[in-house]
Amino acid sequence: MRKAIVFFALLIQLSNGYAQRFASDNKLKTPLDTLVSQSVTAFMGNTARVGLSIGIIKNGQSYFYNYGSTQINKSLLPTKNTVYELASITKTFSATLLAHAVIDKKVSLNDDIRKHLNDDYPNLVYNGTPITLLNLANLTSALPNWMPDKDIFGKADPDSIPYILDSVHAKYSRQDFYRDLHDVKLQVLPGSVARHCNTAAQLLGYIMERVYQDSFDNLLNKHFSKPLKMRNTHLLKPGKLPAQIAKGYDGKGREMPFIDWQDLQVAASIASSTSDMLKYMAFQLDETNDVVNLSHKTTFGKLEDGAIALNWKVKQASGGKRSISHAGGSLGFSSYMVFYPELNSGVVLLSNQADPSTQNELIALSEKIMNLNTKN
Repeated sequence: MRKAIVFFALLIQLSNGYAQRFASDNKLKTPLDTLVSQSVTAFMGNTARVGLSIGIIKNGQSYFYNYGSTQINKSLLPTKNTVYELASITKTFSATLLAHAVIDKKVSLNDDIRKHLNDDYPNLVYNGTPITLLNLANLTSALPNWMPDKDIFGKADPDSIPYILDSVHAKYSRQDFYRDLHDVKLQVLPGSVARHCNTAAQLLGYIMERVYQDSFDNLLNKHFSKPLKMRNTHLLKPGKLPAQIAKGYDGKGREMPFIDWQDLQVAASIASSTSDMLKYMAFQLDETNDVVNLSHKTTFGKLEDGAIALNWKVKQASGGKRSISHAGGSLGFSSYMVFYPELNSGVVLLSNQADPSTQNELIALSEKIMNLNTKN
């Protein structure tokens, strides 16, 4: 018996030491604090991880937790105001603008996108079926994932791919994008297959600029940053980074370039903090708002498998409740946001590190935290 007691005491000491390998502002005073800490330990225990900021809305109340550092080799604990790249979560802002334009009767979801383009694009149709604004927002446009739609890597060393992407897109203008769009050949019927597509998100952002006769940066400020008081939310631009932005890293600890490319700004270049993203989440939780309600209506797929609304994934959760989510991944950042309107709860996780496993681990982490939230 005595040996067993000593053994378990040693296990406790080891687990406590393991949990303290990374810095944190978690005070471990409440059940939620403890459960979040237990959930985070495995994620941050991976030596590739750098920093992590968590924002939680539970029954309408906000909670924040931060771990690790904003930079490698420095003890700079992130805060709720530390800025991270959101990457593809940017797409939800464009989709919300689309819903706004529909409510304002400026556009219809069934509009042929060519109605909102300057040039003629007879190629953006498949067997007589054109691409619609809805197709751009629910991942069924049939457009190529990237523009330019060609092999830019060749036989390059995988470690050099981020730098090749950066060198290509740093020079790839909006004019280049529209020029190359003339050469696109659709291979499937729009509306038939859902797949990730940066090109569709870019077009949607550009069309929103044209519909509202304003820049995406100004639209971000007018419809989100100012009314929601999101003071840490920015559209990244070359040579102009937010003062509180963390540095992003790949799985080998290499500092990565930011996604501040002109062509992808409207699809992947919003940067924000957990404090701001909980304000955005609170806005998205209010489905009495016609814009929010429309953006959450499923338009492709089945709820039990994960349907698609306007750039949101909507899935049937336990007890008939819905989870609404989006993930993001850039060269050096990973992000995930999920919320449950029926519970008035959700979580956002922002990490300044990206490798093939980071996003999936953030999703798994969110499920642990949200399962805890739904039980307390």
